[in-house]
Amino acid sequence: MEDQTPQSLATLPSSDPYLQQVQASSGRQKYQLILNAENSPALVQSLPAQEVFLLVKELGALDAVELIGLASPEQVTLCVDMDCWDGDQLDAENALVWLHLLLIQDEEEFLRLIDDFDFELLVMMVKKQLTVVSGLESLTDDDEDLLANRKRFDQVYECDYRNSDVAKLMEAFQDVLFRERQELYLRLMEAVRHEMDSALQEDVFQLRCGRLGDLGFVERFESRSLYQVIDPQRFDPQQHVKPQGIYTAQSTGGVAPGFLVTTVQPHDLLADVMAGGLNEDLAHELTFLLNRAMSADGVNYGEPNDVRETIEDVYHYLNLALGYLAGSDAGKATELFHSVYLQHLFQLGYSLTASLRQRARTISQSVLGPYLDGPDAAVITALCQEKPRFFNGLMDETRADQRPFATMAEVTLVDEELQCIDMLQAVFGEQGLLPLGAPEDIDLDGCVPDLGSELTLSEIFLTALAQRIMGRDFAFRPFPIQELSQLHATLTRSDEAMTALRDETSRWLESQAPGTTPFVHYCLAIWESELCELEADDLVPEYVGGLVLRVE
Repeated sequence: MEDQTPQSLATLPSSDPYLQQVQASSGRQKYQLILNAENSPALVQSLPAQEVFLLVKELGALDAVELIGLASPEQVTLCVDMDCWDGDQLDAENALVWLHLLLIQDEEEFLRLIDDFDFELLVMMVKKQLTVVSGLESLTDDDEDLLANRKRFDQVYECDYRNSDVAKLMEAFQDVLFRERQELYLRLMEAVRHEMDSALQEDVFQLRCGRLGDLGFVERFESRSLYQVIDPQRFDPQQHVKPQGIYTAQSTGGVAPGFLVTTVQPHDLLADVMAGGLNEDLAHELTFLLNRAMSADGVNYGEPNDVRETIEDVYHYLNLALGYLAGSDAGKATELFHSVYLQHLFQLGYSLTASLRQRARTISQSVLGPYLDGPDAAVITALCQEKPRFFNGLMDETRADQRPFATMAEVTLVDEELQCIDMLQAVFGEQGLLPLGAPEDIDLDGCVPDLGSELTLSEIFLTALAQRIMGRDFAFRPFPIQELSQLHATLTRSDEAMTALRDETSRWLESQAPGTTPFVHYCLAIWESELCELEADDLVPEYVGGLVLRVE
């Protein structure tokens, strides 16, 4: 008959070698280690609940049935907290999946989990599946002992279910509870019948928020403070020193999460810092930071790829901060990692990229913005995202993709690129040598290209340079196609012609607009590949690059 005595189970210390081996593994290897252990229940229940949940999601719920049967009610409750909510609404389908996962356990394990499962959450999960039409009012005084009078659960409560599949599962669920936990069953069904949906859901949601808040998951508006931009130059590590042991004391279990170091490997300076492993306090703190970042980004806690991407972002921002503060000094970086709040280091790392984004947005909104050449436009586009990205083409000309910033060297490289773009204001700005207007104000009727929106800074500059080579003023006017052969002959008259032009143009433009030599080299490289390489017979507008030609 009914026995609701809690089944206590001694968990393992964090120093247990086999537990450490399990935490250092992942996926099916981790699952097999758990199943092969002599003390599997104690092993699983020693793991942080979030680590159990991520393993369930990595394996797939139906492939992790045995794992769920080994878990504690508190661990399973947290799994439901993390997997079954859409905003502040409990999702009926996902809740049904977890009711099914509980039901298909051995009956003894099912009852163990149900006995200490969060009652209000269980009420809400069942309430999403059925409506109680009638109940205890139909019973007589003689029905006080329902089992002795051979009552079935469906003779006590009449229910309407969401559909026939739900009915089959929930009838089996009720049958076990009615037979083995009659008092719990009656209390559950009365709550399902009489609790107001909105009030109950609000209460359950707040309880869920409290449990997740203990792990660092907080409301999104609050968590977005993680991305509050700070001034890197004013960041003083001594003002952000943390008390030791604070995160271990706040954690919900003594064993630190291990999934952080098995899911993603750190790189660069952070790899050196973490090479010796993480103590429990740092592992807890790093997990709190990860969970706060997932809350801020609106990440699905149960999607392994999303979790992996967030861990990568956290590692990247921490690495940027350590590189900024410690340079290449791994010893100093290690000291900072252990002494300074990781959340504040994260903010510093993010702010280093956010300052680049602000500069990129300023450029994008300037007169240069509509005319940027492909590589520069790609740099600006990558930076202007909510999380600024690094354009891989800066390091490899064959690449056109983007990725998160990973090192301070990349921040420095982009900083230098933005400085080069800023220098072009002296050429194309309002007081520059070739002041630009809006693309729609440029008349290119009879030209190739024929739209101002298709122009780039290099085309404008090279077209003005062609005018200068032909003895006219350095000004942007479409170049007459009738003179194209003469220009081509001038540029290709000798092997040294382009070298001489590059040197002379760089000296001249540097005297007018310092810092523009890289731009000159970029522009003349276009002529070398898209004009000089052409034969005289191939000088048609469709083949020529680096010029705006007037063809009519």
